[in-house]
Amino acid sequence: MPIVEKSSYKTPFLLGNAHIQTIVPSYIRPKEDITYEREPMDTPDGDVIHLDWSRTGSDKLLVINHGLCGHTKRHYVLSLVKAFNEIGWDCLAWNYRGTSAEPNKLLKFTTNDSTDDLSWVVNYAIEHGGYSSVALSGYSMGGNLVALYLAREADSLPEEVVGGAVFCATLDLKACSLALDSTFTRFYEEHFLHKLFDMMIEKNAQFPDQVDLDLLPGIKSFKDFDNAFTAPLCGFKDAEDYWLIASASNYLEKLDRPLLIVNPKNDPFLAGDCFPLEFAQNSEYLYLEMPDSGGHCGFITPNIGKEWWPAYRAKEFIQPLAK
Repeated sequence: MPIVEKSSYKTPFLLGNAHIQTIVPSYIRPKEDITYEREPMDTPDGDVIHLDWSRTGSDKLLVINHGLCGHTKRHYVLSLVKAFNEIGWDCLAWNYRGTSAEPNKLLKFTTNDSTDDLSWVVNYAIEHGGYSSVALSGYSMGGNLVALYLAREADSLPEEVVGGAVFCATLDLKACSLALDSTFTRFYEEHFLHKLFDMMIEKNAQFPDQVDLDLLPGIKSFKDFDNAFTAPLCGFKDAEDYWLIASASNYLEKLDRPLLIVNPKNDPFLAGDCFPLEFAQNSEYLYLEMPDSGGHCGFITPNIGKEWWPAYRAKEFIQPLAK
């Protein structure tokens, strides 16, 4: 324990293929009708992070972390907001530096290692919102970031932080990068690289003497991008150093609050220590759930009008944690 032996997620008939599960929901899943209150938050390092609030007047808060190159209006974020608002929780979804619709002030961008950004967001919310319970959720990169924050920063977490639930979390960055650089998954890698290229082009417009766009044609993989841009611009030696430092799988033994990790066995993005079976078997705090399918942040849910399964599962796990 605590491995969740039987997941409640059931794949619809004939829709269990990993790529169908990964791609289709982005096109068919309706976006919930959520109206955010946007607030710019000044950071201690002189930048700004854009916060999107959906409040009910609660003393309980869910902080939501989106995926790589995502934003707070993605369907998977909005589904969580609606689900938790309906049970009386406030929700705060924050936009990463570099991929927000509004430009940041600094050259640096949010990475898998940016627990400082997440810590500032959580502390700001507690200070200004008076919350008694704060839980966290995230998808993909956001899932790794939540796990890294709860584990690596365990000794300094606010007492209001009660735990979290994450989905398709890229806990082992090297293994994930290699998995996405294979023949059958490279089109996902190319999709994200194009978005990352756009980010660097925008950064070059702000900081023309500090971003070398001549490097872009030679970048064919995440490793190339992280060597060319992530490492030098965000303070790492190289891609391997970044992956080692920023992979939450290397810190899970430090967890001291409950964390649910739902990583489907057929997720084409995940590999290696993204499935920490041996550790979970002996952990008091890590709950590992591995549905047979679900793809990457897909989880096609029977009956298109039904609540998306990850939102249901997050509520089921997080609600009992509240003080």
